[in-house]
Amino acid sequence: MALLGNIIWFLTGGVLVGLIYLLGAIIFFPLFPFLWPLVKYSFWPFGKTPVSRSDLARYKEHEDILSEQTPFEQSTGTIRFLGNVLWVFTFGWLLAIVHLGACILNTCLFFLILTIPNIGAHWRLMGVAFRPFGRIIVPTALAKEIEVGSAKQKLGM
Repeated sequence: MALLGNIIWFLTGGVLVGLIYLLGAIIFFPLFPFLWPLVKYSFWPFGKTPVSRSDLARYKEHEDILSEQTPFEQSTGTIRFLGNVLWVFTFGWLLAIVHLGACILNTCLFFLILTIPNIGAHWRLMGVAFRPFGRIIVPTALAKEIEVGSAKQKLGM
């Protein structure tokens, strides 16, 4: 189902959105390795979900999963904050407006039925457009498991 959603997404304008993300990643070339997962997600958003790095770290700690951290994961919150501020004032607001416009357009074309899943994808990407740093793209099943684990941990279970 995710493959079909990705194909429809790609053909109904996802390629244009992905190219804008790619342009932003190229302009911010030093941050390109950290933006590349976001670029891939913008081209093929179905079957994956963005999760905050803090939720993922809590999940790994709770499940006793040991893994090596990338240099960016080891970086301080200040660097991520500065990267997000720089991104918001250059490409973030532009991408959020593009996603909002595409969401409204897909809503107006809801009778085509093919555009209905795109509304949710644009809505998810709108949040990532503002704060790409501090988020990680994971498969949807893992994202649901992380969400449930986070909720259990908050409840003390």
